[in-house]
Amino acid sequence: MSPSEESAKLSALVAQLGLQIERTIQAGELAQVPPPDITQLVSGAVRLYAMSVEEAEPGAETAPVIDDTVSTTEAMVVACALLRAHHLNPFDLALWFQRTAPQRGQ
Repeated sequence: MSPSEESAKLSALVAQLGLQIERTIQAGELAQVPPPDITQLVSGAVRLYAMSVEEAEPGAETAPVIDDTVSTTEAMVVACALLRAHHLNPFDLALWFQRTAPQRGQ
């Protein structure tokens, strides 16, 4: 498959996965999802997001943006889990937050 076919295939799978995640949540069946599956899903999404941000041109409209479909609590739960997984603390987060902040005036 060509790279464009791979990205199209991924986009289709993401759409299907998003719908299935919502159906599983609505059905109250989260306890039946094995934790390693959730870990693999989050890890893959984090890697995809980070690589997309790194490859995007500064200020480009093609850079991925996290919207408000994730609640503040959900965002903080994941952020804290990622920090703990890498033995980081709020001070480390502050350093990285400054590194990845958008440039003023953009």
